[in-house]
Amino acid sequence: MRQGDPVLQTWSDVRYAVRRLSSSPGFVLAAVLTVALGVGLNAGVFSVLNGAVLRDLPVPGADALVDAYQSVYDVPSRVEKGARNARFTTAELETYRSRSDALAGVMGYSLPWPAALGGDAPREITGRYVTCNYFDVLRQPPAMGRSLTADDCRPGSGTVVVLSHAFWSAAYAADPSVVGRAITMNGQSVTVIGIAAADAYQPGLRRLDYYVPITAQPILRPDRQWLASTETGWLELLGRRRDGSTIAQVRAELGVIAADLDRAEPGRRTAIFVERAKPITFRGLGNAPPAGKIAAAVFGLVLLIACANVANLLLARGVTRAGEIAVRRALGASRGRIVRQLLTEALIVAGVGGVVGSVLAVVSTGGLLRLLLSSSPLALPAIALDVRVLSFALVLSFATGIACGLAPALHVSRPDLHAAAKLGVPGTGRRGDGWLRNLLIGAQTAVCTVLLIGAGLLLRGLYATHTVDPGFPYRSVTYVPFELRGFGYGADDIAAFHRALAERVGTLPGVEGVGFAADVPLEGSNMSVNVRVPGSSRAWQIAERNFVTPGYFSAAGIPLVLGRTFTEAEQQDTSTAVIVTESTARNLWPDGNPIGRTLARRVGADGEALSEVVGVARDAQVAVIGETPPYYVYQPASAQTRHQLQLVVRGSGDAAVLAAGIRGVVQRLDPRIPAQATPIAENLADWQRLAALVTALSLVGGALALALAAVGIYGVVTFVVARRSHEMGVRIALGAQSGCLLRLILGQTMRPVAAGAAVGVLAAAASSQLLTSVLFGVSPLDPVGIAGAVAFLFAVALLASLPAARRALRVDPLAAIRYE
Repeated sequence: MRQGDPVLQTWSDVRYAVRRLSSSPGFVLAAVLTVALGVGLNAGVFSVLNGAVLRDLPVPGADALVDAYQSVYDVPSRVEKGARNARFTTAELETYRSRSDALAGVMGYSLPWPAALGGDAPREITGRYVTCNYFDVLRQPPAMGRSLTADDCRPGSGTVVVLSHAFWSAAYAADPSVVGRAITMNGQSVTVIGIAAADAYQPGLRRLDYYVPITAQPILRPDRQWLASTETGWLELLGRRRDGSTIAQVRAELGVIAADLDRAEPGRRTAIFVERAKPITFRGLGNAPPAGKIAAAVFGLVLLIACANVANLLLARGVTRAGEIAVRRALGASRGRIVRQLLTEALIVAGVGGVVGSVLAVVSTGGLLRLLLSSSPLALPAIALDVRVLSFALVLSFATGIACGLAPALHVSRPDLHAAAKLGVPGTGRRGDGWLRNLLIGAQTAVCTVLLIGAGLLLRGLYATHTVDPGFPYRSVTYVPFELRGFGYGADDIAAFHRALAERVGTLPGVEGVGFAADVPLEGSNMSVNVRVPGSSRAWQIAERNFVTPGYFSAAGIPLVLGRTFTEAEQQDTSTAVIVTESTARNLWPDGNPIGRTLARRVGADGEALSEVVGVARDAQVAVIGETPPYYVYQPASAQTRHQLQLVVRGSGDAAVLAAGIRGVVQRLDPRIPAQATPIAENLADWQRLAALVTALSLVGGALALALAAVGIYGVVTFVVARRSHEMGVRIALGAQSGCLLRLILGQTMRPVAAGAAVGVLAAAASSQLLTSVLFGVSPLDPVGIAGAVAFLFAVALLASLPAARRALRVDPLAAIRYE
């Protein structure tokens, strides 16, 4: 090869870079470990994303599977189960299935729905209604028994069920005799025909207990008419492409079918969407666990700090080589060649760090995934190191090398030849050559400030969840959810069951109050209604709403501060009585007593209903910890809302004993109905677990960022002191006091730290919205948390600077004078 051959030059650069790096093992170790930490953590997060979103479904022939969804417009009667205009009615699914030539198979499945499993200990289980070709399209034969067939979906056929492998193992101890046995679901006899494979795909990665044919819907849930409805979209569509067909062909064909459906229903407009099937589609990423989003943000910022740290290391190392670079320039080397040489060294360091980081990612991914989804209903996907993850780590390492090495290479490749010719003596650089180091330190500090503020706020929020007073005695309150309509109960039957249940539970030892509510405190769900004062110029306000019985306030321990509770006669659809909270009363009627005042509730698009305020309840954090709703309205439960009610009981003594007593009462009233009594304190524990998880992730990221920033600051101060050692000696010889010199060095160091902290505070304020979903009882702009994080950062920066700064005070002034 010719001397000017790019390949030869590159190989020469690599060999020279290896020789130079091998002479600085300490630098190489620090830089490689820093890059490995940043790349490895981010590759681990990407592995989780890859397994849950990017990879194909874990089924045979997954590349041929497509996910189709639709948006139906201008059909006022359209109803969507799951509040997303994307699902299909039974008739629509059958139309697409029968008319599609590009798809060899089309199957449908519902959202996960609960069912009551009967037996000696009734319990609630979760599964899906599926078309009978569900397992055929997925090409997943059962582990035992048989799969669903077309005969199972014919009218009049017996109701059958396929159990998931995990549920069969847990509930029936993997007993093979379960296949062929009849079990009771929602009071109906159902025959177990098979056990799904242990690795059977569960759409949306949701944990499932059972699969039943869609034709079982009116049998297991006679209160619903989804199967026969032409207006209720309740089925997801997944298809398998025929050999030779493309996704574009499938999209075009389904679009033609959708247009025909529109013509058959004047005024309807349908948009059809088709994409390659994935475990979780990008449409669902908006509902991703907040811990996952925060983990990705935190570890991405750690990578930025790692890049800045390595850049500072390279910059410091490059400046010490100013003499060498000056000689090479003097001998005719171009600046571009020198930049390429220095960049080659950075890329080698980043490449080795990327390899180490990939190993770290493989080791940590499983634990990271379990941590992120530990309290989630998602089933853990099979995570493995594949080409995507390796490619991501490679690209990330390459980008890190360029980001870390380019700016230092450009900076040190243009030395002052005259100054550098002084035998490479430290302290002979150009005036102002520290601006890049200061910029990098400032950037590190800014990112570290964001992470520390976030971690500090989350830590305060976690403390708040353990010390919060929600405004009612939640430790003594228990609730029991019911779904009676699935057992054939009508409105009158539900009312009678509730009366009998309240009477019998009220006689249990230690019970102090019994009531019913549609939403129980701290469950995380809430309804809303628009309210205003009639005749007022104020706009409609969104208020949270709950339907309750007269005994609810005593049962929940939420006292009335004014007025009265509801009467039994007001438990009617036509009732106009409402009870508001203290905050609602202050906001709507700041001028006086709200009792007897009129409240307008919006009904439909333009209508309104007038209600009379009969009571004012004490404010309580009933929906979200740390947040008292500004507007909250209680309405009496009526025939229309009875089916939504859950039992609420307040009692003294052991919660487990109370729960057992409630279950016994329910079993005596109707042995088919599962009664899962849950203390309200467990609802609070769910908030605490989420807060603890996100706080732990943020603290880990913040600690790593702080450590990296401290190392970076220490390295820069050490370098600055070494560069200015002769200057310090001269100053000491001329009578400078140690305190003055210390302030000089620390002042030079802390200026970029202060600037970075200021930028970090502004960035943290701008990004505070990310924390609102997991921050309880603390404002995202909490001044105590922000001030504490900044003060802690300054303390660490000061401690990192002091050792090197103190070394400058021990310079021999005689040696400095002799040099000068």
